[in-house]
Amino acid sequence: MWYNFNMRITIFFILFLACSLLLFPASKEKLGTINKQIDDINGKLEKLKKEEGSLLNDIYKVELQCEKAIIENNRIKIRLKDTQVEIRKKNVEKQKLENEIQKSKKNLKKILRILYKIGGNTYLKIFLRINTLDQLFENYQRFISLINYKSDEIEKIKRNLLRLSVVKTELQVEYKNLQDLQKQEAQKIRDTRYLKQSRLSLINKINNDRQNYLQLLDELRDEAARLNELIYGKRIKRPMRVINLAKIKGKLRWPLEGKVVSSFGKKKSTKFDTYIINNGIKIKPKGSDKVRVVYSGEVVFAEYYKGYGNLMIVQHSKNLHSLYGQCEKFLKKKGDRVTEGELISIAGDTGSTYGKSLYFEIRTQLTPQNPLKWLRKK
Repeated sequence: MWYNFNMRITIFFILFLACSLLLFPASKEKLGTINKQIDDINGKLEKLKKEEGSLLNDIYKVELQCEKAIIENNRIKIRLKDTQVEIRKKNVEKQKLENEIQKSKKNLKKILRILYKIGGNTYLKIFLRINTLDQLFENYQRFISLINYKSDEIEKIKRNLLRLSVVKTELQVEYKNLQDLQKQEAQKIRDTRYLKQSRLSLINKINNDRQNYLQLLDELRDEAARLNELIYGKRIKRPMRVINLAKIKGKLRWPLEGKVVSSFGKKKSTKFDTYIINNGIKIKPKGSDKVRVVYSGEVVFAEYYKGYGNLMIVQHSKNLHSLYGQCEKFLKKKGDRVTEGELISIAGDTGSTYGKSLYFEIRTQLTPQNPLKWLRKK
């Protein structure tokens, strides 16, 4: 019975250890990716310090800090998971050692009872009970085996007790690590909330102050003009086919289900008595936040771009591009081929002064067009 029980414990321990070995390399790989992301954000933050101050830079800085806090929290979660796995592994080993010690103690008690029954005049009894030399040798060997077995069990108990002491100490360290990581996680959650609130305060300040609002408009115009240079300089992996634009105009699928909350063209802001020129439209998600590409093409840009947030640009032909801004995250990367209707990103509020929405543009010959004339009629 004891043999079967210990066999089950041993098999469970081996399987558990194998799972741990499979898990930790993946965790290390994830941690390596996260550390690289944090280094990349730190580099961007350092670069921002060297640039001239602007409202777009201020928004970008807060968004980078917020993204960094979220990524750091993800790193803590991975370390927490690894620590919990290690604690479970140590507890399994602790239980196994305790079982081994109990088994050895029981075996030792049996041996001591046998030796007690033999009595003090052990050697004399061995000689008195023999009839042949073979019997003498056999009895003597049994006695020596009992003595050696007792010594082995004692040594085994000592070894297991020593290892048990080490495991208990290691468990105390892991529990302390767990408590520290839980405190760090709680702090990162507070940091993220604070940074999100800071971003909201900055957006409110811009939207409610005429001077800041006008400054932001000037910065957005500069970035929009610079965007043409960026698109023009992009090199695609494969030759692009020429599309008859007249055949697809008014037939493109919508990138996102929702309501258009900001239209294309020149608009007047009644709040600050000024004009805004929109190169695209903003769509507020209704139901799903999933963004799908409007036509087949190749992703030529997928990065943060000031004034546009996380921006993805898809080139459909030499003279047709679609732009998807303010994304929460990308599901495709630069160089990926995408087919019409394929999921490419998730709508968000990066770089936005409005809130969660998708900023969408259509450009032909690098000139912004009214997207509503290119999308299917609802």
